[in-house]
Amino acid sequence: MAYQVLARKWRPQRFAELRGQAHVVRALTNALRSGRIAHAYLFTGIRGVGKTSAARILAKALNCREGPTHDPCNTCSSCREITQGRSPDVLEIDGASNTGVDDVRRLREAVRYPPQVGPYRVYIIDEVHMLSTAAFNALLKTLEEPPPHVVFVFATTDPHKVPATILSRCQQFDFRRLDRRELVALLGDVARAEGVEADEAALAAIAREAEGSVRDAQSLLDQVIAYAGGRVTQEAVRDVLGVVDRDLLLGLAEHLLSRDARSVLDALDHARRFGVDVGRLAQDLLELFRDLSVLRVVQDPSGLVDLPRDELEEAIGLVQGVGWEDVHARFDMLARGLELVRRAPEPWAVLEMTLVKMALLPPLISLAEVGRGGGPPSEGGARAPGPTRPRLPERVAAGRTGARRPDPPEGTSVAPSPPEAPREPESPPAPSTGAPEPPAEPGEGWNRFLEDLRERNRAVWNVLREHARLSAWDAAASRLVLETDREQLFFFRAKAPVLREAAGRVWGPGTGVEFVVSSGSGEPRPRSASDRARNLRKEALEHPLVRGALEIFDGTVEDVKVLKP
Repeated sequence: MAYQVLARKWRPQRFAELRGQAHVVRALTNALRSGRIAHAYLFTGIRGVGKTSAARILAKALNCREGPTHDPCNTCSSCREITQGRSPDVLEIDGASNTGVDDVRRLREAVRYPPQVGPYRVYIIDEVHMLSTAAFNALLKTLEEPPPHVVFVFATTDPHKVPATILSRCQQFDFRRLDRRELVALLGDVARAEGVEADEAALAAIAREAEGSVRDAQSLLDQVIAYAGGRVTQEAVRDVLGVVDRDLLLGLAEHLLSRDARSVLDALDHARRFGVDVGRLAQDLLELFRDLSVLRVVQDPSGLVDLPRDELEEAIGLVQGVGWEDVHARFDMLARGLELVRRAPEPWAVLEMTLVKMALLPPLISLAEVGRGGGPPSEGGARAPGPTRPRLPERVAAGRTGARRPDPPEGTSVAPSPPEAPREPESPPAPSTGAPEPPAEPGEGWNRFLEDLRERNRAVWNVLREHARLSAWDAAASRLVLETDREQLFFFRAKAPVLREAAGRVWGPGTGVEFVVSSGSGEPRPRSASDRARNLRKEALEHPLVRGALEIFDGTVEDVKVLKP
């Protein structure tokens, strides 16, 4: 007997064998049990998910010797003829080849004749969306009032091209893609039935290539078995299908998260020399960073991440100690870079520079931290921890006054270090009473006030020195009066607690801070529209949040738009 490919050999013959379409199976079996059989069905979904197979099973269920039944026997002459494609009562029509109105007219003439063997005459029209508009119109009357012995089953991968007049006369069932876990389980069953040993990672790679299609997955498995023989390995799948090596992807992710640009370039050079497709590499790396982002924010990734067990454990190890912002920022950069790779004349160069930029991305902080006066960590400060994997370089944390000395090895003696000479204080110590010495002049106090803010909250200091000035010092009321523009009044009122604390450290506890607008009438000074727009642009560019964002992302401001009031 001639060899039969796996996709045909393991085609479902009963509703129970239809994988991943439980909603369709339940609806059809219940309809058959209760006798609620429609005259027209429309099966939609991507290629290879069981649309035509379900149509044939439905035809067998209607014409089975024991039918209509929800479970055809597959042993009677009617079931065998339908399985072999030679039943006179079941006609399969290719909609792509019979698109004209004359083909539909011949069909209309044929539906008048009763079935020869079974109780129903079933017409299965595949790729029905390929029919012409005239053919659809010719089919309408027959579809609306068909003979009682006729059942139409339409199948299509593009239901949007089917006219609404046809859709309204059919019961529509949407066949879904199978997820990777379902495909891996199905391929494992087929491999065991064929006497082939298959690694889980290899089946996962085949399922990833199939993109939810059962027929594609079985065809790819057939191809790999022909190459590898009795054992299907990940290496065999990579050689036959040209998929990207998972070790390469995980290694690239590790180098990117550990900011090792040289190792990233070495890995890309290795992939290029071995003929890896650059677009597929970028796409698979993007999917991996999606999975890493999910693993960083959820405790239980089951159902959300389709990775084999060993890859899942390694991916979890990659994101341990890495901030979600760092992982997602790289995902976002790679998503933008993928579009450039697809359009670039030199896609490898674009991918290299994209990944180098990702590798050199500094640790991120939120804009809220910038608004509170924070900023990127200094060289001597603490940084966000990197991935805790053995190959990552170790770093010695340094304090503000110097790095901690490492412990000596066991068995060695170390002479004690001489005591350090006391340093001169940078500013005079506060009096023992705890109250600051009030400044002699208002100008001196103002300078000390600004210096205190510069040391403790640089963001507020930046705005204050640009948009406020000393108006008066009310010694009797212990109150500092500052003059500013109306546009900045809201910002300073929001930062009033910070300003009062700084004033208390200069003039003493309980010192108040009051703001007045620039003009004496309480209204801002009149200015032209061009002056106002110019000042607003300057304020936007010099705002601490904008400066902080530009510094973090190494960006530039392309345009500042001033909206009309």
